[in-house]
Amino acid sequence: MIAEGRVGLRPADDPVVAAKILLDDEYERLANGALYWVSPEMTQVASAAAETLPEDLRIDETHQPANRGLIVFGEPVGSYIGDMFRDRQIPIAAMTWGSTFYPTKNDPAIGVTFYSSSDYEYVRHVLPRIVGRKPKSAELDRAIRATPEWMWDNETALRYGHTIGDLNLAHEISRTPQDQSVIPWLKVLYSSWLLMTQPGITEVSQERAGRNQQRRDQREGRRNSDVQVVHVHRRHRDAAPTNNQTNDAGDEREFAVRWMVRGHWRNQAYGPNRQLRRPVWINPHIKGPDDKPFKTGNVVHVWDR
Repeated sequence: MIAEGRVGLRPADDPVVAAKILLDDEYERLANGALYWVSPEMTQVASAAAETLPEDLRIDETHQPANRGLIVFGEPVGSYIGDMFRDRQIPIAAMTWGSTFYPTKNDPAIGVTFYSSSDYEYVRHVLPRIVGRKPKSAELDRAIRATPEWMWDNETALRYGHTIGDLNLAHEISRTPQDQSVIPWLKVLYSSWLLMTQPGITEVSQERAGRNQQRRDQREGRRNSDVQVVHVHRRHRDAAPTNNQTNDAGDEREFAVRWMVRGHWRNQAYGPNRQLRRPVWINPHIKGPDDKPFKTGNVVHVWDR
């Protein structure tokens, strides 16, 4: 694939050398990275938050929850049309990350690899077209066994110091008629990092495989590691929408209507003397007194959770 120019990163001119670098980096992430699983509900929050990441937010290694890792989302964060006959929507639902160097200037960066989940029904559907006849049961079984659950799909790099605005510009420049840019997927990953490290939005628990799975992993030489399971915090998952009626000074205000506040990012001060700024996500909520009419306009908001 490197020799054919079908990769997002090429860390060396020689395709054999470039392949070794990419494979060694990926092995390191998978062998020693932290493991994360994001619930479907939390995936939806991260996807919504990704659309409004601040343009001036700089890519910074302190935003990562770990130096390297594998994250699997409860539902796809993007897709594109591909596969052998370009007749399948390929879902992207997992990513790895780890240190790398930006290929053009050899600057430190975060390398990201995207993984697609396999569709075994598609294998059954497409195999007759490949072999030109109805496949035998043994042939179909071999084809399914040879198809891994996750496929390495593409890769890219996030350069430290670049901003979300730089990513958005790259997305506009690189967009194709099929809209196969990886930038939206990257932004979901970045918003997931920010949300995971923000108190009050997420609940992160550690889960370990059952005893039988641990024994199986030990026999097959696999590493046994805890998985960080990321959910929407109970306060946001179960609580009724807020009707906060105070202004920034803490004074009560009289409101004649209720209205929808969309989910958005807000810069929050932190660190020594509160000199540093970090984006925090504010979940969608309703403001205004319960007994007042709901203000509507030309925008229709879908309140579905």
